[in-house]
Amino acid sequence: MNPVDLLPHHALPFGEAMRVVAARWYDRGGSLDQLDASAVDLARRLDMPIAEVQRRLWVAYGEAIAEKRQAEREGELLRRMAELRGLHRIIAAANSTLDLETSMSQVVNTVVDVGTVDACAIYIYDRDANELVLRACAGFEVSAIGQIRMALGEGIVGAAAQQGTPLMVADVRFDGRGLASLGTVAGHLHGMLAVPIVLFSDSRFHLGMPQLQGVVTVQTRQPHTFNESEISFVETVAGELAFFITNAQMYQQADSQLHRKVRELTTLQQVSKRIAEQIRIDELLQLIAAKAVELSQVNRADILRLDNKGTLQLAANYGAPTHPAPIPLCISDAVHNGYPLAVLNAFNDSRFPELAVTAAHDGFYSLYSIPLRIGGEMPFGAISLYTNQEHHFDFDQVRLLSSFADAAAIAIENARLYDESQRALAVKSVMLQEMHHRVRNNLQTISALLTMQLRRIADNAPAAQMLRDSVARIQAISAVHNLLCREDIGVTTVDAIMRQIVDHAVVSMTDPQFPVAFTVQGDTIEVASRQATILAIVLNELVMNALSHGLAQVGGHVEILMQQGDDVCTVRIRDDGPMRTRHLPPYKGSGMGQQMVRMLVESDLYGSFIFEIVDDWACATVTFRPIEEEEEGTI
Repeated sequence: MNPVDLLPHHALPFGEAMRVVAARWYDRGGSLDQLDASAVDLARRLDMPIAEVQRRLWVAYGEAIAEKRQAEREGELLRRMAELRGLHRIIAAANSTLDLETSMSQVVNTVVDVGTVDACAIYIYDRDANELVLRACAGFEVSAIGQIRMALGEGIVGAAAQQGTPLMVADVRFDGRGLASLGTVAGHLHGMLAVPIVLFSDSRFHLGMPQLQGVVTVQTRQPHTFNESEISFVETVAGELAFFITNAQMYQQADSQLHRKVRELTTLQQVSKRIAEQIRIDELLQLIAAKAVELSQVNRADILRLDNKGTLQLAANYGAPTHPAPIPLCISDAVHNGYPLAVLNAFNDSRFPELAVTAAHDGFYSLYSIPLRIGGEMPFGAISLYTNQEHHFDFDQVRLLSSFADAAAIAIENARLYDESQRALAVKSVMLQEMHHRVRNNLQTISALLTMQLRRIADNAPAAQMLRDSVARIQAISAVHNLLCREDIGVTTVDAIMRQIVDHAVVSMTDPQFPVAFTVQGDTIEVASRQATILAIVLNELVMNALSHGLAQVGGHVEILMQQGDDVCTVRIRDDGPMRTRHLPPYKGSGMGQQMVRMLVESDLYGSFIFEIVDDWACATVTFRPIEEEEEGTI
């Protein structure tokens, strides 16, 4: 090639012509020395001095070099700006969501969009399986996601991960590693660059050593040798992915732990409610064993209790063999000392060499035993958990089991107290029934003696009426004790008392020729034993007064109405004696009956008594507040 041939075909000024020649010569890779050597020919052709031609060529060649370099710098700057825009889009895509799958899909698509490659893929390192798994791709079949797996060192991707450095292959068709790993899904892709995703030491993640997160790959349809700039770009993407993947994994781990905590606390609340509702001790212990297995996800649970001699006994179990081995001594010692016991491997724990025999018999591997206690008191038992495989009870699980054990201990103590109270109540029931039975018999004996005495006195004698009143009152009290000696001891109803009094009055105070019709209706009012006795005397006195004031001689009606309000109860006794006994001489009484009734109602029942004549009917109203059985001891 001769510089003379590079002269422009059309006429140009001398200086312009030299610049064209120098620029064309430089573009073709010619050197300055060669250009200088051709100055003679150019000078002859242009009819110019050789020195002037040389000077012009040197200047023009220098300008061509400067322009070329300027263009290269501008191109590099534009390329860098494009890379920065691409990185910005990639980072934005990675940080757009904390969902790992969604973000990785956005990243690979963005890399293909902003780069000069035809495909991009991200492989995540599975530490448990010690292999790389395809998790996102763009440019080849998405059906391969999750299906392509390779060990460290396997294929181009595995080799890059194992070496920890970028690995470039210009044409994978001539590299067996590429065909072995991706040939079936990416056979149309030839150039390949694999860059490991490594999270280097960073205080934010408490890492002291680099940690492999995965591999990012880019591929081209044509064979391609990736230059330093392209490799640097993919390395930058890998660096951003390392932080993003770690953040997303930490978020997923925290979210998973949070959901697990919520499930555990919900289960604990439901379990605590179930065991708190159970009051039968045997059923409660079996329920606690079953719920302990459910809550802690173990294979077996034993509920152990200390007997009166301080010996640990099996009270209930769930998931245990039909004939379990005796309780290991190490569990018994732990309960007596009040501390939990954890055994990771029962077959080789040097602390308890005898435990291996029990583990082989019962078929367990790990165990955890936690004492049952209330507050700071000494333990009264334990919950022992067993697994069929090696299992470490971590801090969170131990804390959950401690809360469950506290709830179980309170439930067991409540059930024990309830059981004791039921037994004590049964003893009290028998004793009170016997007491009421004996009091009733004694009152009936007194009533019989008074009745015998009454037979020796004339019917119209003043003492006869007094004896009859006393017998009626004693019979009324005896009727109350007859009611109280039944199974529902300590409690009876006003209705039952009233009917006992009416039955006795019909037999002892009325004449069949002059029948008296009794009507008892209203609410069922329960009263305790002491109030029942007072009410029996009061109501008996009012019925006796109604009969004594003429109804027994002429007949008539007696209506008893019982009403229970929110705070007070009312018993109203009405009779039509005033309208039926007008033709009879006035009854001459001392009025002591009403005085006694008023005194008993006001002082013992803490109520009120009203007697009045309404529309020719005599009406006696007793109002009182019912007292619970436990209140009677304070009155």
